[in-house]
Amino acid sequence: MYDIVSIGSAVMDLILRSPSLQPGEPLPTGGKIEVEELFLASGGGGSNTAAGFARLGLKTACIARFGDDLFGQFLLKDLEKEKFDKKYLMKRQGDMTDCSIIIVYADGSRVILVHRGKTRVDETIFPWTVLEETQWFYIASLEGNVDLLTKVIEKSVEKGIKLALNPGSRELKEKDKLLSFFPKIEALIINLEEAILFTGEQSEDLALKKISQIGPKIVVVTMGKQGAHLFSEGKHLFAEVFSGPIIDELGAGDGFSSGFIAGLVKGFPLEKILKMGMANGKSVVTKLGAKHGLLHDDEMQDWLGRELKIEQLS
Repeated sequence: MYDIVSIGSAVMDLILRSPSLQPGEPLPTGGKIEVEELFLASGGGGSNTAAGFARLGLKTACIARFGDDLFGQFLLKDLEKEKFDKKYLMKRQGDMTDCSIIIVYADGSRVILVHRGKTRVDETIFPWTVLEETQWFYIASLEGNVDLLTKVIEKSVEKGIKLALNPGSRELKEKDKLLSFFPKIEALIINLEEAILFTGEQSEDLALKKISQIGPKIVVVTMGKQGAHLFSEGKHLFAEVFSGPIIDELGAGDGFSSGFIAGLVKGFPLEKILKMGMANGKSVVTKLGAKHGLLHDDEMQDWLGRELKIEQLS
């Protein structure tokens, strides 16, 4: 029996970093730009969080789809070193693996160019037998496949499987459908921009207030360098970020989610699981790539001993 199964994407990431590139400056055309660092790695919300859960001691599997092309072959080889179960990774003949080219600027911010290889998981290939094999599902972006999301949630509720959801922007556009099953979710994680989009409130305070009342037992709104809000049963916590340098912001959200949900699965108090999320997210941005900085259990214990300001606002 798995502690948790992560559902989402597996992507080939090509990361280019140059400290000479400044955010806001247009890239010159017609010439060459020297890049100091080049990094190839697996990415995608499904595989990133599965790796994070496994490193933190959870028995984990990942449901993701990719192609049998060169990118897919590299991706699978790169994932072999991670300790989650690979049996639900679907390498399908003729599919083109999703690919991202990430340009990382001097301050760690980035621009991502994404090519979708039509490898989103759909109902016809979803391994429904997994419903008998897990206690939790973590559902990352399904590339707008709200029909699959709805079916997974309905069947999970029937089986007593707990659900954590980090929807993508295309899922969030299906507001009525999401609102109908949010009360069935244990934890919802979104960022501030997504909260504003979903609620239609331009005011940060109004967006936070409205998103906190939409149904899941726990709602987390991440705010990048500003910190994160947590709402649960009338309790409102706010965590600042850990201090330290930022090398690459890629994967910070997946790092937060895997740390936070790992603590939730283990039954830790809210303050501790929020700190775990902040620690994992911060560790990720100190390294290039979405997985390189994901914490192992012993490393997490060290981070939990560090100072972090967490306030109870209500």
